[in-house]
Amino acid sequence: MSQPEARRLRMLILMFTRLDKEPRAYKQIIHFSKHFDVTTVGYGQPPVEGVRHIELPESVALPPLKRRSLYALQTISFKLRLYGLAYRTIALHRWLYERLSQEQWDIVIAHDVNTIPLANRLSAKYGVLADMHEYAPRQYEHSKEWVRVTAPYYRWICANELPKARAITTVSQGIVDEYRLQFGIDPVLVVNATPAANLAVGEVSLPIKLVHSGIAAPARKLEIMIDAVLATRSDVTLDLYLVNSADESYLDELRARARGDRRIRFQEPVAYADLVQTLQGYDIGLSIIAATTFNHEYCLPNKFFDYVQARLGQFIGPSPEMARIVNEYQMGEVLEDFETDTLTAALDALDVETVREWKLRADVAAGTLTGESQVEIWDELVRSMTAR
Repeated sequence: MSQPEARRLRMLILMFTRLDKEPRAYKQIIHFSKHFDVTTVGYGQPPVEGVRHIELPESVALPPLKRRSLYALQTISFKLRLYGLAYRTIALHRWLYERLSQEQWDIVIAHDVNTIPLANRLSAKYGVLADMHEYAPRQYEHSKEWVRVTAPYYRWICANELPKARAITTVSQGIVDEYRLQFGIDPVLVVNATPAANLAVGEVSLPIKLVHSGIAAPARKLEIMIDAVLATRSDVTLDLYLVNSADESYLDELRARARGDRRIRFQEPVAYADLVQTLQGYDIGLSIIAATTFNHEYCLPNKFFDYVQARLGQFIGPSPEMARIVNEYQMGEVLEDFETDTLTAALDALDVETVREWKLRADVAAGTLTGESQVEIWDELVRSMTAR
């Protein structure tokens, strides 16, 4: 008589953003759905076909009196810094806890700081894996209002809720070090590497084709790249695949700044699954993100690894996390600063042979810097959690 099949453990992957826009979560869903009974929570449609998804509402409908009462309590609790109470008065958190607490979870993977207290309340059998995409207490430090109101709340979560997680991961060594220094916790480094792509190194010819993909956020100072292309004497083009941020006017400002120059084109964003294939048609990826905040200074973004898998050379600013890898593989140039004149001079000195060599070296890096190698780190952490 055959034995019944063992029950697959139940995993919840929890996020308060669109999961289809979050490569870290997407990679986890693809991997763990092979081994676990996975449920995802986030805004928008299910990110992976066949995986159960709980879609977050854009707003939670409440009776007017209850809505006013919760808002008043939330306002008072924030002013008094009673953050545990404040968290439970947020309508979305209450709505979601009522649904998730009716089920039994074995593992919860909680993305970013806002999900951590809710994940802890669910009392998963083997605990919570907290995946921190940023150094949360300084996430929007360029906003004085955010620093005054929200930063203390995020520090409270990091000091009181984050240490309860059974495992913690984050995106760069500088952020690992800061969490350890400020909160005495020890995150594991899992970089935003892109899944391996079996692509050939593209040919290089004039014009040399530059590309940048990502969020159009003013703090990143993307105008540096546009102004440099406008000023350079070299035969180059620049294509931008930009997603609007909260400041929607910034993308319009960038379009106006390009002044209709035919060398600079604003392309429609492409799905993450198609991005690397699209990028392969270019020569150099621009990973220039001005160090206007702590997280920008120590960023190691998805685009950096997308460019590697697309077999592109790279120009980066003096960002220490990216610089270490570019210098190790000699697959691009690290600029001295984030000034337009510096990038312009680098573009002026560019030649086809140099770009071809960078692309060949990126091909070597692509064999090592893979998303699969990083997913294995999460896998080992989860195995360790369940083994206990």
